[in-house]
Amino acid sequence: MSTKWLTRLENLLTLLFVLACLGALGLLLSTGLIAFSGTASGVGVPLRIFDVPVTGMAAPDAAIISASADVTVRHQGPAPLVGLLYLLVWAPGVTTTLLAMFTVVRALRRARSGDRMLFSAVTAAHLRRLGWILIVGSLATGLLGMVAEPILASMLLAKSYSFYPPSGEEVAGVVTGVAVLAVSEIVRRGLVLLEEVEATI
Repeated sequence: MSTKWLTRLENLLTLLFVLACLGALGLLLSTGLIAFSGTASGVGVPLRIFDVPVTGMAAPDAAIISASADVTVRHQGPAPLVGLLYLLVWAPGVTTTLLAMFTVVRALRRARSGDRMLFSAVTAAHLRRLGWILIVGSLATGLLGMVAEPILASMLLAKSYSFYPPSGEEVAGVVTGVAVLAVSEIVRRGLVLLEEVEATI
């Protein structure tokens, strides 16, 4: 990959990182409004609802087995506990995304120096760090969500559930993290072989 394309990719990811930081600040502000001053119009807590009524929606020769929906619930008045639980729901995932993007931008910035820097021990270290960020962050997001979301649902919904499974995004994050760790190990072993070859020349 040429330096020009690496520069463009780095600039694009840097812009996306800045926008993601602004989005995180917006979520933090929304959480503060929920906790300390009550919710304004449009500010609420997103929750999942299972077993949505679907009577009359299926065709005569079909049957809907189950249905779920995403709803946004507004709590009237300040609710510090709701704000704290909502923070536990979104903050780990957002933090994981920001750290992953920052690590990729740093790796691309160093890789612009040349092909040898792209295939180096530093790049392998960045990949290894990125893999662990994705794995640990996704697991933390899933576990904290499984604890906080049922409590939030019991406070804000008339019907709640004791178990909320992790979303596909957390599972994908763990799988991607494992794949990135595998790539970092391939790069590391390739560097060892390259050093051995260069030592014999």
